[in-house]
Amino acid sequence: MTTTAHAGIIPVGIVLQVITACPPKDREVLAAKVAKLEKKIFPSSEAFDYSIELKKKNIGLVLAAREGSQELVGYLVFQRLKSQAWLHKLATIEQERGKGIARCLIHSLCQQMKKGGCRTIVLWVDEARNPARALYASCGFQQIERLPDYYGPGRTALKMEVDIVE
Repeated sequence: MTTTAHAGIIPVGIVLQVITACPPKDREVLAAKVAKLEKKIFPSSEAFDYSIELKKKNIGLVLAAREGSQELVGYLVFQRLKSQAWLHKLATIEQERGKGIARCLIHSLCQQMKKGGCRTIVLWVDEARNPARALYASCGFQQIERLPDYYGPGRTALKMEVDIVE
């Protein structure tokens, strides 16, 4: 049974790992794993260079893997800036979508940032990515800005934000 992340329940068979500071010895392997998954999900023009990103002190990851294996099924990349966090990227492999993994990744980020004194989480999403927009809205994100051609000609971005203080 899968429940929503609002209840804080991780889908059966999935484990989460939060990485807020990636040790140098683990960085290369982790960067390669996330980059491999990203290539399957996002256009190459939207790819991050994780070997560089993971060196930054304020960049973190929340990873979702199959229990008992090292196989990643999803990830979330965030950046902490004082009382605000930016959700930079969220992805789940196609065969695992709709099972609550992405919602659980978002919930994990919210809990982690709230404990650290963060007040809001902000993101940009392509207006044409309806499933992503619906997910964010269901997690409490509200649109606060619209920016035409942000992702390229004809690709509008929506800035969304959620308040995570009680």
